[in-house]
Order: sequence, then C-alpha cells, then structure tokens
Amino acid sequence: MVIIIKHTMALSNLVAIMAVLGVAWPVLFGDASATAKLLIRNYEVEAAGDAEFEAAMGAELYGDSLPDTSVKPVSEQSTSNAYVTNLLQLDRGVASFCLLVTLVLAFTYNKWPRLCLLYLIPAFWLLVNAHAIGLNGGKAFAELAIPAHATRFGLLFALAILFWQHPKNDRFVHWLIRISCGLTFAIHGWEALHLNPNFQDLLYFTARHVNIDLTEWGCHGLLRIIGIMDILLAISVVSVSNRRVLIWMACWGLITAASRPIALGLDAWPEFAMRLPNAIMPLLLIIHRGRTDHKTCSKLKVGDQKTFAKL
Repeated sequence: MVIIIKHTMALSNLVAIMAVLGVAWPVLFGDASATAKLLIRNYEVEAAGDAEFEAAMGAELYGDSLPDTSVKPVSEQSTSNAYVTNLLQLDRGVASFCLLVTLVLAFTYNKWPRLCLLYLIPAFWLLVNAHAIGLNGGKAFAELAIPAHATRFGLLFALAILFWQHPKNDRFVHWLIRISCGLTFAIHGWEALHLNPNFQDLLYFTARHVNIDLTEWGCHGLLRIIGIMDILLAISVVSVSNRRVLIWMACWGLITAASRPIALGLDAWPEFAMRLPNAIMPLLLIIHRGRTDHKTCSKLKVGDQKTFAKL
C-alpha cells in the first residue's frame, strides 16, 4: 500500500508539472496568458479616453462622421507600446517562475515536505487565469472557466496541503479533491448538453481521423449522452465516491484529454497536458482514502496492542 501511495504521489507531481507546462507553453512561446490579455485590454480601453468614446457614440447616434483617432501622438504611442512590452515580459516571467516551482518541488517534496506550500503559487496563478478567461469572454461558456478548471488548480492546492501529513488536513483535502472533480465534470457535462461548439468540432475531427462519417444528428446525440454521463459522474463523486466510478472517471478524463492531440494534431499537446489533472484527481482520491483508512487501521492496531499489554 505504501509503495502504491508513493508512486501515485510521484505521478501527481508529474501531472502538476504537465498541467502548469501546458498553460505556460503558449505564454512562453508567442501568446499571452488570459490575465495579461485582460490587463492589456483594460489599459487600451482606458487609454482611448472618455472623449473619444463620447465622440464615437455621438457619431453612431446622430450619423455624424467618426473622428479620425488612428493617428496618436508619438509619445503616447511609445508609452502604450512600452507598457504592453513590459507586461508581456512580466507575464512570461510569472509563467516561468510557476513552472520552475513545480519542477523543483517534484524533486524536493520528500526531503522538505514543508516546501510544498509553494504549490500555492502556481495554484493561484491558474485560478487567476481561469478568472481572467471568464472576464475576457469571446468563447462559448467562458464565464464557467473557474469551475471548469477546478481540477487544474485544485490538484496544486491539494498537493500543497497533502504533504504536510497533518491529521486535520486529511478531511479537508478529501473534500477538496471531491468538489474539484465534481465541479469540472459537472461543467463539462453542462457544456456537452448545450452542444458546446468546441466539443462538436472535437467530435467531428476525431471521427474524421478514424474514418467515421459523423452526422450532425449523431454528434448532437453523442454530446448529450456524454453530458448526462459527466453530470452523473459529478454527482457520484460528491455524494458516493465509489471506487469503480472513480476509476472510470480517471479513464474518461484521460480519454478526453488525449482526444485533443488526436483530433487537432501533436501541436495541441499543451491542451492534453493541462487536462491531465482530470485523470489524476480521481486516482488521487482513491489513494488518499486508502491512506486514511491505512492510518486508521494502524491506530486501531496500536490501541489493541496497548489494551492487550495492560491486560
């Protein structure tokens, strides 16, 4: 049992690295994080000024010609460019630091378990990014990003607390994992029931790769079945937490994560990496429950030995 727990904890640390790497990769090589995009957008809106906004609204309402605002003073343009450049550099720095933290902790958690509190740094980074995705919008169901990403930052929060091995933490971590799994699977089920366009594209691309002619009716029906299953799994993990259900949740989480590079090509591997917590969190719940039961049995055995010694 102890060996299985050690291997699962090591696997959880590896998945944490992959999840952070999947989110950090686009930031480090060309794109910006959702948080940076939100800050840049807010800055550009503020830089436009109320006067320009009022002029544009007046032109729209009264049919006047829209004033030319494309040409800005050189100093103002350079200041704006400098702000965006510095923000993007800071964005890459934060992403690099969070990735470095997860890499270092993967090799030091056994020797210095208290350092695992540093997992809170990438956990909050992922949480803030999920919040920014919801504020940015632009995609279907973007407003549900925080609960949809619950397993990603939930895994890091769980690892930050789990390695302290304090008895009071066991129950908290247990429910943290259950709620995180429940939220992610429930939101994905809700999106599938409402025929998320991204999910539809994923099914069409996957079917094309395996030479299946998937009709629109078949795609919608399959998504609704998947949605119902995901919601039932979410309810089950929170209310019952059955071992067989958790194993199927882990398998299904791995299948849905792997469907991204299968459907979209190997360039979509970050999409696979960032979704790996959907597979590891149910397994972590099984092992955590087994470890808790093992501790309880050990305490009972020690108690029985003391009672026998007194007799």
